[in-house]
Amino acid sequence: MITKINKILCGSLMCCGIAAALAGCTDTWDDHYDSLGGGENGVHEGTIWSAIKSNPNMSNFAKLIEGCDYVDRLNGSQVFTVFVPTNDDFSAAEADALIAEYKAQAEKVLPENNTVVKEFIQNHMALYNHSFTNMRTDTMVLMNGKYAIVNPDTTINGVKMTNINQLYSNGVLFTMDKKLAFEPNVFEAFRKDADFDSIRSFMYNSHFYYKVFLPSQSVAGSIVNGKTQYLDSVFAQRNELYSYVGLINSEDSDYVMVAPTNAVWKQLIDEYQPYFDYPEKLQDRDSMAYTNARLAIVEGTTFSRTFNTDQSLNDSAMSTNCTRSYTSRKSIWGGVPFEYYQYYMPKAAKGALNQTEIMHCSNGEVRKATEWNIDKRMTFHSFRLVDNYDLKEVKKDYDNSTKDSIDAVSHVIDYVTADNKQFYNKVWNNSFTTFESQVATSNHWMTYTIPGVLSNISYDIYLVYVPALAADTTATPEQRLPTKFKAKLISPGLPSDGLDLQNTADPYFQSKGSAYQPDPDSICYVKLADDFTFPKATYGVGDETMKTYLRIDSSVSNNELRKKTHTRTMRINCILVVPHGSIELVDALPATVGTGKKMTKISASAQGQPGVLLYPHGQYDDRDYKAWYMQR
Repeated sequence: MITKINKILCGSLMCCGIAAALAGCTDTWDDHYDSLGGGENGVHEGTIWSAIKSNPNMSNFAKLIEGCDYVDRLNGSQVFTVFVPTNDDFSAAEADALIAEYKAQAEKVLPENNTVVKEFIQNHMALYNHSFTNMRTDTMVLMNGKYAIVNPDTTINGVKMTNINQLYSNGVLFTMDKKLAFEPNVFEAFRKDADFDSIRSFMYNSHFYYKVFLPSQSVAGSIVNGKTQYLDSVFAQRNELYSYVGLINSEDSDYVMVAPTNAVWKQLIDEYQPYFDYPEKLQDRDSMAYTNARLAIVEGTTFSRTFNTDQSLNDSAMSTNCTRSYTSRKSIWGGVPFEYYQYYMPKAAKGALNQTEIMHCSNGEVRKATEWNIDKRMTFHSFRLVDNYDLKEVKKDYDNSTKDSIDAVSHVIDYVTADNKQFYNKVWNNSFTTFESQVATSNHWMTYTIPGVLSNISYDIYLVYVPALAADTTATPEQRLPTKFKAKLISPGLPSDGLDLQNTADPYFQSKGSAYQPDPDSICYVKLADDFTFPKATYGVGDETMKTYLRIDSSVSNNELRKKTHTRTMRINCILVVPHGSIELVDALPATVGTGKKMTKISASAQGQPGVLLYPHGQYDDRDYKAWYMQR
């Protein structure tokens, strides 16, 4: 008889390939055979469902199973282990409330994602046969993916089992003296605290969180009117927002997530929403404004413990949106490793993890933030470095011989090499674009795309100009002639023909001719606009007619060309569209930059030289901040 019991249990375990992890396929069954229910061969007659249904002290649990359409699962051939709370701890009123909630969700989510099924019914079940032994502590995976600890003191997750190892035709039944508490994962935690109603409404929004039909996994039937009829349709639950914050629903992951309370969320939305004021003619304008204002809050708030040790969370926490590679950061930001979505001293005063209350979850923890210490300059309000890759077009002329348009200006990428000591590492990415006119009698122009600008927030706009000596230390006097140019911004909300950028306060701006003339032998940060606000956002916009562009026009007369006082050749390193006040031009670099523990020493050779101080993540009076520098 014992052999037959072993065969029943081991057969189901070997099917799932985890026999070694579970009790029941070894001599341990001999040890607790006496605890199995009566009946021939130690197996009770009937199914688990019939046992629950016939037990008057389990009537409330049975009522719930019937009300949630779960009878067929427990009355079929699939093998389960079920932990049933008795009526002493699970009342009829509780069952009725859960049934009502189940029905309210039934049309919106898949059955397995219904919170009543997932958080209560499946929280008291596991696939396959599991048995209790007082010989060791075991871990099992419940039906909802949660991990449960079975201890030798006849408890599971700390709850006492009053009747154990009752074997039926389709599994094992345990009686519990209390309900098993459901421990939410990070994603589920937002439904468990009223303080998270605002972030919950976003993360669970049906626009992002929905079920999709999987035809490849469904059972196809006949074709009616050209359409396949499915005998068994399989669906999957998707959430597009996981790609922005990480798989915070995964039980096999370990995350820390900072989540704002409703009050903090409202403050942030009130501040951030104006930054995403899109053009009226933009398709999906309202949807983009809603989504991006809220993504601006949640991106950069999740930290995978795979990449963040306890020490990291004290010293320097990298969110899932952070570029972890130092080399990659330098590549993205033109040679400077800015630290977007990374936070130094996160638990210190004003740190990203400070002023937070910890809520433990099955896959990590949620930190409830009653104060928001993640500055927008650490996340979405970032530097925009525009270079040759963002060059949209150059002036074209019509060629009568070919009956086609041709570029009126050539453009090639030149590099500052390491042997050019005067300019190496003083130019972003050590490269720049040289524009040379192909038509001697007219000026030329080029247009750059400025990606991802926000509305109603201040920017400074710089054009970084490079001298001929940066590419060729033997450049001739004629090659080193100065040039002049004008700048025009084309962006939604501005005049249809664009806005001329005439910063009269910039030292390179010449009132006569209203043009900029950079120093021909120096790296020049020409400030085209100071404290400028875009009326409409283009952040995330794909429509080419709704983007922001900067047009640069050469402004050298034919007379100046003939006299050889100027050239139309232009050398543009990049265009910087940066948060207002985040670049400081200095005639002499200091000994250090930044403050406190984030202070950076400037090399002795650079001290006292002309340079640029960079504050991409802001400057603060109430906390330490990091900054960078470049020579020029």
